[in-house]
Amino acid sequence: MAATNPGNSVIFKGNQSEILALVNPKAKWKEAERTLVAQAAAQHRILPQLRLVVDLQNRSCGLKSVATLEKELRKAVGDNLSIGNYRVRASAKNVSGADSALILARDLAATEIIQTTKDVVVIGSVPEGAHIETVQSCFIFGTIRGTVRAGTKGKEGAIIACLDIAGGASLCVGTASAVLHIAPAGMRGHYYVATASQGQLRVQTHFVE
Repeated sequence: MAATNPGNSVIFKGNQSEILALVNPKAKWKEAERTLVAQAAAQHRILPQLRLVVDLQNRSCGLKSVATLEKELRKAVGDNLSIGNYRVRASAKNVSGADSALILARDLAATEIIQTTKDVVVIGSVPEGAHIETVQSCFIFGTIRGTVRAGTKGKEGAIIACLDIAGGASLCVGTASAVLHIAPAGMRGHYYVATASQGQLRVQTHFVE
């Protein structure tokens, strides 16, 4: 089944396990937010077991706006929710060195796309299907299973650091990239650092003293 709201800001599609909400990237944010929350609440009253998947269709969003949307939707549908496929909009304000990193204290969603000019710090994991792309470096306090790209505009010294890497993870530093078919042996007290050298991606194991 499929349905649209009068303003065509959101298209809803459903099956036996989930409801997919496709948000028009050109729609006004507040209009789309109101429609999502109202429709989600109505659907949840009828079919509370269905998962709500919100696809922002590569829209550029502020993290505060996404967090507010998630909070309101969780009031309507609980934890049976995922929001993904959006780009993080950089702040227009000048930032100091202390504010120059994008910090995400959570696991990324499986369809989430993060694009930024800042250093990225994820206190969580990057699942298969998630994508991080940054001009600077990326630090993952968890496992990388998805795609992580650092130094995208030739930034020298960019690195990717993480606690663990799963087989199938895609890493890129500058122009050097690789898909890891064999995961490094995860060891307690170790972490991994990916760097670029002469066009080749190098993943090194470091010991935490």
